[in-house]
Amino acid sequence: MKSDMVDIKKLRMEKPTWSTDPERLDFKIVNEPLEKLLTGIISTLEKRARDKFSELLFLTEKILAGCFQTYKAIRKLVAKDPKYPTQAHILNRTLLDSLFAIEAFLEDPEKYPMAYAIAGYRMTWEEYTKEAAKYVKNTNWNEYLKDKAKLVEYLEDLYRLSEDERKFPSKNIKYWPIPSKMLKGKIFSKKRHEFLKEIYGWHYGWESALSHFQWGGMSASDFSSMPEHHWHPGKFESDAVYKSILYLLMISSEVEASLKLGYNQDLRYIWTILNSVFGEAKGYYQNRFDKLLQNEPTDEL
Repeated sequence: MKSDMVDIKKLRMEKPTWSTDPERLDFKIVNEPLEKLLTGIISTLEKRARDKFSELLFLTEKILAGCFQTYKAIRKLVAKDPKYPTQAHILNRTLLDSLFAIEAFLEDPEKYPMAYAIAGYRMTWEEYTKEAAKYVKNTNWNEYLKDKAKLVEYLEDLYRLSEDERKFPSKNIKYWPIPSKMLKGKIFSKKRHEFLKEIYGWHYGWESALSHFQWGGMSASDFSSMPEHHWHPGKFESDAVYKSILYLLMISSEVEASLKLGYNQDLRYIWTILNSVFGEAKGYYQNRFDKLLQNEPTDEL
């Protein structure tokens, strides 16, 4: 059945009365303390990992450092023309995936960081296996494949893999689960599960649709190309940055609550700035992070 072309002009709506202009926030007020905070947390995690190594500290530091880089990339995508706000929104899914991973690490610091690392070994082994099968007769690849085999063997020893895990990784080692599978599994405590289920329901689906260029991603991209028809010019761009700040605060607050790095007051300060402008942030802070960032031990995780 052939459908008629949609006249996009007929679909455009005048700004309704309920759509009020958002409050403005001087970006420097939140960005400067946020960058200082993230730099401090990353540095502290790195130092602790050097002083007494653990997979939890090492991987949390590396993931958080990657999240910081992602945040900077999001800022650049919307900073000046040409702007790419849809792509900035797409990167926010990476921050949410990181939130779920770190939540799992903090839930069981012995089990899940190691499971994450061993899942990485499986991917390395699978890559090596495919390359070896394809280029076994190509002498130009000999040295590369020898070095890759040494890396695989090194990781096997590093993670103390069993004989079965070494012989049949694809059978005996699981991939690191995506957030939906984490929520279906028995990974998180009740309150942490409820929090992440809320995040998944209200945020992850949208970010995922953008990442996979499903209808939401396609329409968002088209929407961003018509700024002259936006009810609130610049809001689509600033929302990408706001969400990245929100997700980074969530990740950092969870890390602080579990590892006690000494940044709870700095986090409270940035949450207060964000709460004054964004009601959604205020809701998450009141329902979870206010209690988590208390100096006293808490069972609210």
